[in-house]
Amino acid sequence: MKTINVRELRSEIPRLRETLALEHELVLVSNGEPVARILPMPQKRHAASLADHRSTMKMVSVPSEMLIREERDQR
Repeated sequence: MKTINVRELRSEIPRLRETLALEHELVLVSNGEPVARILPMPQKRHAASLADHRSTMKMVSVPSEMLIREERDQR
């Protein structure tokens, strides 16, 4: 974890991705007090295709029509 002040952050912005890859977390300080944590965003995983995505989904044993009907009947 690296601490960085606002002035340093401005100069670091062009290399922010690389800095976060090395440090994993930055703490932004203002007047010597921590004010924010800067963390890298988690990487998005994209399915190669819709079929691949669907293959990762859990199958439901009850048809959706029945689930919708039950929910409507409860109202």
